[in-house]
Amino acid sequence: MRRPALALAALLLAGAAQAEKACFLSYAGFEEKYPQHLDLDLCPGGQVKPEEGFCRVALIGADVVVYEFRHGEPEPCLVRADRYAVTDFIARFGATYTKP
Repeated sequence: MRRPALALAALLLAGAAQAEKACFLSYAGFEEKYPQHLDLDLCPGGQVKPEEGFCRVALIGADVVVYEFRHGEPEPCLVRADRYAVTDFIARFGATYTKP
């Protein structure tokens, strides 16, 4: 009787571990839901190396939202979104963008 319970517990733990790897919002889903964004070759502040992921930016009212994606399988996944007031964004990252 204990063995089936242990097997069930192992299956539940394996399922939970797989769920942790699931992507909440894929890049394809982001493109569909947020078409009004700008593609950036480098993330503001350089916190993400291009081989690790990439960023997208959008203006929402008086705020700048930076969306950070990490490369994954089967496609990139949104891992973070940071919102800044435009003046705070400029103070932190500057007012110009130089394409690498």
